[in-house]
Amino acid sequence: MFEFAQGYFRRTVFKTIRFLKHPRKLKQSGVMRWFALHFLNKRVWKPTQHTLSGGMAIGTFITLQLLPIQMPSATVLAAIFRVNIPIALVMCWLSNPFTLAALVPLEYKLGKWVLGMLTKVPTTPFPDHLPQDVAGMWLALREHAPVMLFGGVILGAALAPAAYIFTYLGWGWLERWNHNRHEPKLPFPDTDPS
Repeated sequence: MFEFAQGYFRRTVFKTIRFLKHPRKLKQSGVMRWFALHFLNKRVWKPTQHTLSGGMAIGTFITLQLLPIQMPSATVLAAIFRVNIPIALVMCWLSNPFTLAALVPLEYKLGKWVLGMLTKVPTTPFPDHLPQDVAGMWLALREHAPVMLFGGVILGAALAPAAYIFTYLGWGWLERWNHNRHEPKLPFPDTDPS
């Protein structure tokens, strides 16, 4: 039963891709050409050393932007730069309700520090408890949200290249380790002259 469902799913996906990449469809619409070029390219779905590293970098940058449009932004950016879309989406899940407690103060402090060197920043401290009503929350965060978002951009811009480099080197190290693990061990030559 599982094999039947898996085969049906694969056939459906391949039929859909063939339909969307058909030359007649691509001639009719520039939007379809752009979609096929960026989203139906095998490079953005199959991980390689470069595409996985690029997806990690884009996902790391986007996850540090505490906005509600993280997943669509990561998908579009990964498709535009032709890097791995699934890993960019998975990285967006790093900023969740459990990690926000650490990310918000970090981004706020970084943004306040950088903006303090450039311009005047808010002098009121970040509120410990937010009001329950939306209007009160808006008034409390109106002054501090741009500082936090600026800190997120700075932190994302700093960590995205580090994520790319770390993933790129990690992929190379795993390839060498896997190659050495499967390489046959040669016995030591007999040193006895007789």
